[in-house]
Amino acid sequence: MTGGPEIDLSDRERELIALLARGHTDVSAAAAMRVSARTVTNIMRNLMDRFGVDNRFQLGLTLGAARAAPPPAPIPAPEEEN
Repeated sequence: MTGGPEIDLSDRERELIALLARGHTDVSAAAAMRVSARTVTNIMRNLMDRFGVDNRFQLGLTLGAARAAPPPAPIPAPEEEN
């Protein structure tokens, strides 16, 4: 437990945060979620408003500190050619 209030995210918010944490752009995350890029923007704006932050970096810190979103999966190292 982090000592702060528990953060409750919807399934859609969790999916978006996970995609963005893995390096997706708003457009590619929207495509993966089968929503418009505008919907992604709206979800992010709603999250930032809800948590009282001004930008995505602050939102990431807030969600990370509360462990509200899973850490991104590690990116595999490129294979070396011999």
